[in-house]
Amino acid sequence: MHGVFFDQVRSAVLAGVLVLGVLWGGQGCERRARSPAAGTSDASAGPRPTHVSWEATFTLTEGGQPRAVLRAPRMEQYRTSDSSYSVWRAPDDTARVHVYLFGEAGDSSATVGADSLVFQDEEGRMDAYHNVVVTTQTQKRLRTEHLIWRQSRRTLQTRRFVRIRTPTEVVQGNGLVAEEDLETYQLGRFSAEVDVEETEDADR
Repeated sequence: MHGVFFDQVRSAVLAGVLVLGVLWGGQGCERRARSPAAGTSDASAGPRPTHVSWEATFTLTEGGQPRAVLRAPRMEQYRTSDSSYSVWRAPDDTARVHVYLFGEAGDSSATVGADSLVFQDEEGRMDAYHNVVVTTQTQKRLRTEHLIWRQSRRTLQTRRFVRIRTPTEVVQGNGLVAEEDLETYQLGRFSAEVDVEETEDADR
């Protein structure tokens, strides 16, 4: 379903449209002061974003190849004394946050959809939250409420309940460690429903 998009991104990288590093894009943006105005107290309000973008796109590359592309209606960037991170979200139920992951050769790895996510670029970690759906080119689909992607390990992790549907089985359990393309995965407590063809059953 997303094959055309992946091909377009990979072609753009090879053509030099995407450069090595990180590209930020958006149709609108807003910058805010890092501290409240003098004479005011903002201790109970929590951190404020230093930058806000709408219809934002973030492209991460490795060795001239795309590694991940994040897209969301709204992106908020935060900086603290020891870290920086961005929050990607949709303002209403009609939109979603999408992440397109790519393998080492720049080919499609998986697509992640969620209501919101937090991306820590220095750590190469993404946390996707609520109605998280992962789909792959091999017809695998994962559903959970919280999912962690680690760039360096190329893995997906969660401690929450997770369900994986493939063309031949439905597997579910609490806790998951998987390759990002879902070719291999390990679950905690789990149950499985396997579709077995009649010819295979007859041979046993």
